[in-house]
Amino acid sequence: MNGETRSPVVFLSGERIYLRPLAASDVERLARWVNDEEVRQWVTFYLPLTEKAEQEYIENAGSKPDQISLAIVLRAGDRHIGGLALNEIRWKDRAAMFGIFIGEKDCWAQGYGTEATRLLLRYAFTTLNLNRVELGVFAFNERAVRVYEKCGFLREGVRREWAFIGGKYVDEIVYSVLAREYFAANPQERPEP
Repeated sequence: MNGETRSPVVFLSGERIYLRPLAASDVERLARWVNDEEVRQWVTFYLPLTEKAEQEYIENAGSKPDQISLAIVLRAGDRHIGGLALNEIRWKDRAAMFGIFIGEKDCWAQGYGTEATRLLLRYAFTTLNLNRVELGVFAFNERAVRVYEKCGFLREGVRREWAFIGGKYVDEIVYSVLAREYFAANPQERPEP
């Protein structure tokens, strides 16, 4: 490239972050995050994952028709700090499951998760034409609950004693947001008839 600086790949652009496809260079970070006990308490991973497993995940991410996985990157310094995805996309039903995590602990409670969630919801409703985005969050994860509610998710119910974490059973709260709710809160995003 004769000393040229490569521009980062940007899929969705926000104010302080951008979302991009996962890359081979992400393997080490992803493996470190999912094997970190403090990070892992917030997600459903519980078995050790190798770098090889993470590499296979990244290699397959772009070829699964029911999944869109992206990296969360800070604009300042192009620092990869986490990931998010639309999983189990049911195209006929126009529905998907949402998941997110911030792996870099110094980036927790900085608003990056909120910004990333809003970017992916906008994409889900205005580009993919989804009607429903759903998620599950452990009841003890109060910070995530605040983010989801701030982004327009409504509580649907509780799966009692859904997961075994830290030596005890914990509840999972089910949240969803529908396209009409999203557009009511974000009328500027509504597609033209």
